[in-house]
Amino acid sequence: MQRDKEGRWFYTRRRMSRKATADEMAGKAHTITYVDDPKKGTVATDVWLDMPSYQPKPKVNTKYPTQKPDELLDRIVAAASPEEGLVADFFCGSGTTGAVAEKLGRRWIMCDLGRFAIHTSRKRLIEIQRTLHSEGKQYRSFDVYNLGRYERQWWQKDRLKGADEEHRRVVMEFYRAEPLPNATGLLHGRKGPAFVHVDGIDSIFTRDELRALVRAAREAGAKEVHCLAWEFEMDLRLVCLELEAAEGIKIKLIPIPREIMEKNRTNPPPFLEVAVLEAAPVYRKEGGKRTVDIKLTKFLPSLAEVPSKELETLKERAVKSGFDFIDFWAVDFDWHEGKPFEHHWQDYRTRKDRSLKTVSDFGYDKYPASGKYTACVKVIDVFGCDTSITVEVLV
Repeated sequence: MQRDKEGRWFYTRRRMSRKATADEMAGKAHTITYVDDPKKGTVATDVWLDMPSYQPKPKVNTKYPTQKPDELLDRIVAAASPEEGLVADFFCGSGTTGAVAEKLGRRWIMCDLGRFAIHTSRKRLIEIQRTLHSEGKQYRSFDVYNLGRYERQWWQKDRLKGADEEHRRVVMEFYRAEPLPNATGLLHGRKGPAFVHVDGIDSIFTRDELRALVRAAREAGAKEVHCLAWEFEMDLRLVCLELEAAEGIKIKLIPIPREIMEKNRTNPPPFLEVAVLEAAPVYRKEGGKRTVDIKLTKFLPSLAEVPSKELETLKERAVKSGFDFIDFWAVDFDWHEGKPFEHHWQDYRTRKDRSLKTVSDFGYDKYPASGKYTACVKVIDVFGCDTSITVEVLV
């Protein structure tokens, strides 16, 4: 015998009948619910044989080897969470849990260390939003956050013993730059005629740091400066163009390649500049009202994630047809710093349809009043790398 969650006893039909007869003779009253009553459904066992645990040809095929069938997650989520409840999947893979939770009206949190997993899940959830929108149903926005630098933190603790100076030494050694003796401030080394700055291992290189670095380089008589960092503030490439024109100093923004963290690595990986993204507003008049769209005018991927043997071939192709490397792009027409990115419009390639618009066709007209606004454009390339810029919009 066992109890259910409300403390009631479970019996077989035969045993319950005998007990009910005995209790009735003793003057006791009971409410009897038979677990095998078809009107009540059946009690699920802990072995499910009516569906596969892996689905060879799912309806939404993400090409993930461990992708689970929607029907399996549908049963789990529906049974284990209430509507508007919160469902979490900390190794989300292709995003099946979040997709099912969204369809069932649950809130969700998904996590994964894999860049491809995050990108696959993002596109899958956006496709659900599109479907719900086309059916006239409510759908919710979501955002993607980077909440950890786990590989770097482990490397810093295990190999660098937490020292930022050691981090800079290792980076410059791989970059083949010569450290400045008694370097202080923002200038750490030289490579040919250029000064080199290596940002902190847990830092994001910001526009304020860039301006200060350019001032320091100008005072040192430099005509070129290389900024090496793990992460760069959004829109920084545009600030470089402004400073290059004003100060006469060439600026290179170079992401530090993750390959330098590989144990026993001695040969330097390629150090490549950040992606270049440019866009402009497109104004139209529709029904006497001014609408705004965004046009991509230039994209050059960084190729930082490309294997060395394929690099030269892809470099040439990237210069000729940079838009071919865009897998997904989205626009938040009324972006505010510190607020979540709103996917007002997006377009992306699928396995069946490789076409991609380079001009949005949303016709945004929701600005509250005339004035200056900021749109944010987010591009994800075929390597899963994020690039974002802001675009000034005048209404």
